[in-house]
Amino acid sequence: MKKYLIASCFLLLTACSNELDTSQLTESKMSEEGFIKFYNAPSLEVAIDALPYEVNLPEELPFKTEGFKSLGITDIGGKGQNPDAQFMATGDQENLLLSTTMGTIDYADTTPEEITLNNGYQAQYTLPNHLDVIIKDITYSYTLNMSGLDDNELKDELLKLAEQLAE
Repeated sequence: MKKYLIASCFLLLTACSNELDTSQLTESKMSEEGFIKFYNAPSLEVAIDALPYEVNLPEELPFKTEGFKSLGITDIGGKGQNPDAQFMATGDQENLLLSTTMGTIDYADTTPEEITLNNGYQAQYTLPNHLDVIIKDITYSYTLNMSGLDDNELKDELLKLAEQLAE
């Protein structure tokens, strides 16, 4: 009985961790001061599981693709408490870069358009192809590149992608 209790407590603690789990990641480089660490993951699933927050990747994309790939995880502060993750889906001539972060976004050079999505979330749209959505202190940043679309069409596609977010 005691072994089961200890094992259950361990599982609960690891499942509720609020730090980046680097056990299956490979450190690719570190800033000279050690303040920023960069990691690669062997798969998309490992990258998502390593994060201390849930990631919801859109399933319906506006172009044909083989799906998302992890571009890596950046550990700001180097202690696993403020990781950014980058994911990319590519088509023939299109791509979607999706970044997630626990940090805040600074709009120093522009004023984004504030939009309330149909799912109730607040979004910040910046021309021509960028949308940020904050859910439970996690910012999803979408950058969509589709050369055949004008600015309004790109905005519509970004909104459709963000509507797929669920708590």
